[in-house]
Amino acid sequence: MSKTDLVFCVLKRINNSLSQVEKILLEIKLVTHFYGELSAIFKSRYQSYQKLIKSKEESMCSVKLMQEIINDILSTEEYSLSGIANHTHIPEEVLSDIASGINPNPTFDLSRKLFELHATVRRDLYDQVMRKVASEYLAPV
Repeated sequence: MSKTDLVFCVLKRINNSLSQVEKILLEIKLVTHFYGELSAIFKSRYQSYQKLIKSKEESMCSVKLMQEIINDILSTEEYSLSGIANHTHIPEEVLSDIASGINPNPTFDLSRKLFELHATVRRDLYDQVMRKVASEYLAPV
């Protein structure tokens, strides 16, 4: 499966008028926005849980995004942990450490591979975020 050019998908019309540097800067901005949106989604799961058990603690206020992404991919049942490992070429032990919270800070390259797989598995979620980003950044001034 080919990788999606995030900038091209969002800005098809003006993609050719952007320099390579501008495309990279825009992609960084979009990835940052995605990170914020996904963090909010995963954080809201914990807030609902805390309300359910009436916990006063904020023990889960810090979302471990890559851990949540792996667990979200697993929850779809499209991939097992070994399937994720095969698809991303990341050792299963490394994925297990991230999913269990032992390794809370994976490398950027590893995170990128997990983001790409997550985007294919949860396309509807990414489409929703893309529509929000597009409406925010492409709205008439």
